[in-house]
Amino acid sequence: MSLVLYIGNKNYSSWSMRPWVMLRQAGIPFEEILLRFDSFA
Repeated sequence: MSLVLYIGNKNYSSWSMRPWVMLRQAGIPFEEILLRFDSFA
């Protein structure tokens, strides 16, 4: 089972960046899917 991290823009959302940093520092493999908050489509 692989981890999938749904994340907002790390430049604007510290809440999105926190789990990303933790996973990277721990060396845990994950797939990152960027959600665009400025798109309503």
